[in-house]
Amino acid sequence: MTRSEFPPKKASVNEWLALVAVLPTEDPGMRMRVLRTLESLGAAVLREGAFLLPETPVNRQALDHVADYIGKNTGSAHVLRVTADSAAQQDTFRALFDRSARYEKLAKTVTSLKIGYGVSDPSAISRVLHKQRHEFDMISTLDFFPSESRQRAERLLAEAEAVVRKMLVSTQHKGA
Repeated sequence: MTRSEFPPKKASVNEWLALVAVLPTEDPGMRMRVLRTLESLGAAVLREGAFLLPETPVNRQALDHVADYIGKNTGSAHVLRVTADSAAQQDTFRALFDRSARYEKLAKTVTSLKIGYGVSDPSAISRVLHKQRHEFDMISTLDFFPSESRQRAERLLAEAEAVVRKMLVSTQHKGA
């Protein structure tokens, strides 16, 4: 059960899926596999044994798979369709999936690289940007409700990558 088996889809839904599970305490390895799988799916923790995802066919398939796995390993689990009772509850559910802080941290890192332009080795900056691109991809894979923070981080990353590409080309031309 990996993220690549069940890539989450972007959601603009008002319906949710809740996995309610009782995990066996005598098998900590199994518990950890389930919890890591739910984390890789981007599931929000409502409380111990209760997890939430936006309702999409892919998320339904993934949670059904997790519930089946739990059931086959001496636990029990149910996937329930949940509807928010109010706009406030809907907002509360969506807030559980807010990735803005992670995007802002990434944007801050990318912005800080500007200090090294013209001073540091462009290939070193490029390696850091590559890691930041990977981090961005990981965050956005689990971002069911893209925000302005995502757009900002993506723009800053693309701009920095363009500058560093130019620096690398310039360095190659100087060495030739």
